[in-house]
Amino acid sequence: MDVQNKSRANVETAQAFEYQVAGHPGVLVVEDNAMIIKPLNKREQEFYEGANGAPEFKSFMPVYYGMLQQSNDNVNSENAEFICLENLVHGFDKPCVLDIKIGSRLWDIDAAPEKQAAMVKKGQRTTSGKLGIAVTGMKLHGQPSEDREWCRDLTEVTILDALAYYFSAAEKSVSKEYRDYVIRQFILEITELLQVVERTELRMYSSSLLFVYDASKTRYEQVFSSTSNASSATNEDGNGDNDEDQSVAADCSLLDMKAIDFAHSHWTPDQGPDQNYISGIHGLLESLRSVLAK
Repeated sequence: MDVQNKSRANVETAQAFEYQVAGHPGVLVVEDNAMIIKPLNKREQEFYEGANGAPEFKSFMPVYYGMLQQSNDNVNSENAEFICLENLVHGFDKPCVLDIKIGSRLWDIDAAPEKQAAMVKKGQRTTSGKLGIAVTGMKLHGQPSEDREWCRDLTEVTILDALAYYFSAAEKSVSKEYRDYVIRQFILEITELLQVVERTELRMYSSSLLFVYDASKTRYEQVFSSTSNASSATNEDGNGDNDEDQSVAADCSLLDMKAIDFAHSHWTPDQGPDQNYISGIHGLLESLRSVLAK
């Protein structure tokens, strides 16, 4: 389906999105499963449309297909408005999904003082305040999503256990080598994102990174069947000096990572990079390297 046809998708046949693990309810998936639609937020729409001026960062965002307005009984609205986005789990046999909120500051630039105070308290109660990251949702294939209370109760110590649990499906379904491979590839992608964010002028508050990998042994074997060393990996510190492994990762569809949730995001020319977001990315890299070392 081309972009024009996607924007005319029939909302009447859309279904609740099984792999929505965080955020406001109401995300739907259309019948071909290649696109999701979510209730329109004007600021998020503006951020997606403004990404055309920042092609490097845009490559780390889901594909944006435009806006859709249509009657839809599923959301109890006569004139529901949606933004249409790439479904990041499309094509995965056994997707495992993780949503991590980035940054210790959670309030927007125009937040009222009482909202700011509430967000400060929220950050102090969660790992956002000290680590600059917070697990806000997780779903392993074939299992129910972890609830919000479970996510909120994670501490600086137990968040590492939660991350290890997320990657455990790769080890159980395939091997320890595959688990380590997935973590290393995510470290590579996050590092590339960090380099882009360091030279991009924007502000993203309460934005997340969404991680997806396939826990299907069949797809793993298909992807690596033409590779002589299926368990090859990048160097042990996760910095990604192994060119062969990076080329395999670029060609395969076993995992993906994208920045999402831009309801409180802005393009900010002449204001420099987002240090709050950058600090959170560093915290995430440190946490993933700790999990990899276990």
